[in-house]
Amino acid sequence: MPIRELLKLDNTIIEQESQWKKKRKDILTRLYQTIGTPPFSRETQDLEIIDREELTHYTRMKVSYIVGDGDCIIAYLLKPKIIDSPAPTIIAMHQTVPTGKNEVVGLDGNPDFAYGHELALRGYVVLAPDYLTAGERIPEGLKRFDSTDFYQKYPNWSMVGKNVEDSMAAVDIVSKLDYVDKKKIGVIGHSLGGHNAIFNMALDERVTVGVSNCGMSVFSEEEERLEWSLEKGYIYIPALRKYFVENKTPPFDIHEVASLIAPRPWLNISAYDDIAYGNQEFLAEVGTKLYQVYKFLKAPNAFSYFMHGNNHSFPKYARELAYSWLDRYLK
Repeated sequence: MPIRELLKLDNTIIEQESQWKKKRKDILTRLYQTIGTPPFSRETQDLEIIDREELTHYTRMKVSYIVGDGDCIIAYLLKPKIIDSPAPTIIAMHQTVPTGKNEVVGLDGNPDFAYGHELALRGYVVLAPDYLTAGERIPEGLKRFDSTDFYQKYPNWSMVGKNVEDSMAAVDIVSKLDYVDKKKIGVIGHSLGGHNAIFNMALDERVTVGVSNCGMSVFSEEEERLEWSLEKGYIYIPALRKYFVENKTPPFDIHEVASLIAPRPWLNISAYDDIAYGNQEFLAEVGTKLYQVYKFLKAPNAFSYFMHGNNHSFPKYARELAYSWLDRYLK
């Protein structure tokens, strides 16, 4: 299957902004028809501090808040001891790791994925939430990253759709803090957190700037695309399985979602060969297509695309690139 063109609408080259608006609407329609829409309003509320620990450079607070139909989200909120108020803020999204938010704030796991901790050291307020089925959000009686309980409750929704809502809830929460600059909110994530960052930024225009590390792919080209729609375990989008099994074109693709971020600043970091996705060399072509969208919208400098040969990782040199990108737009 060829990689979908972004600047075409009904086989016509997009040359006017009005055409691009129609294309955006078309992508959004196909996306929500596939991932489903929330069966209730988000209504993020009841922020509560559960625990507080004073560290050398920042205060680490464990917080809880309620979304949707009573779902309780647990997160870490990092507040630097010295900040410019109102301060720039980052939503730090964890990868597929059992302890969820803990790794992002440096409490366990691989230090290369403690980007929440490192950004707090740079003066950012950071919110690092658990995503459903990880950390302190594992349904009773189930193993981590088992979506069985979710689909029993919401058979017409998807884990990706739920993650989108929970990412928006995180933005809701930081927007309520009086020491946060609501016009300077960024997102960052690796792997699961990487594509959560893409979807969040694409669908929530309150987010100013974003970084996705090892979260980008294209269904039509990916060797491991069935991982997006398994029969059991963590099922991202159930509706996609029939397309993958029958080798048919899916209703939408991830680079289409990423194009919705434009013209806001976005940095994508990917590996040419990634154990989670397989051979990703086709992403070089995808980067060109995304750049063309930014160029069309007269914002070429707001797009950056970096590829490396270090597999499914977030090495220091890549993190430094990510942090300087965030600094450029938030400081």
